Amino acid sequence: MNDQRGHQLRLSTITTRDGRTLRVRSLTATDADVLERMFYRLSPESIYRRFFIAAEHASPELVRKSAQRLAAIKPHREAALVALADENGREEAIAVARFARLPHNPKVAEASILVRDDYHGLGVGRALLELLLDEARAANLERLIFLTHADNTAMIRLATGLGLPFHGRHADGLYEIHLLLQPQAVPEYEFIGTARG
Repeated sequence: MNDQRGHQLRLSTITTRDGRTLRVRSLTATDADVLERMFYRLSPESIYRRFFIAAEHASPELVRKSAQRLAAIKPHREAALVALADENGREEAIAVARFARLPHNPKVAEASILVRDDYHGLGVGRALLELLLDEARAANLERLIFLTHADNTAMIRLATGLGLPFHGRHADGLYEIHLLLQPQAVPEYEFIGTARG
């Protein structure tokens, strides 16, 4: 996943605060089933905070199609990492972090991260996000944009607590966070208009 040369399998590990080791690798199209199973391990709050949809509106067909779409990485414009653990003899997704370049500005990407509820508070999100930042820098990105609910304090703390310069804007119950990967990068708010600010 270095710059735009194509999808390469990335291998790494994360050690949780309670001592468990997770394998991290690039997400591939064959991971759709793993993503689908992960979805059903999320709380309704996590589903709403990440996907902006109420859990009861996520039909099995929508979940399956969304998992297939999210696993089908287009290496020239996006990257995704998945943290995995063996559970009951099967590989299961614990967390996923991704970015997708904005079509009108390929130096900027929208980013997201999702950690399974039973792994919250164990340092998985921060460790995986730091690996995603490495991918973003290797892809020569200038900014990563996170769009979250304004009351999602855990996500806001995570994104703004990485030691990187950032800018944020709040409007209509949402918070748009720009992580500046290069010192000269200047945010242009993509999702929350300047007139609302």
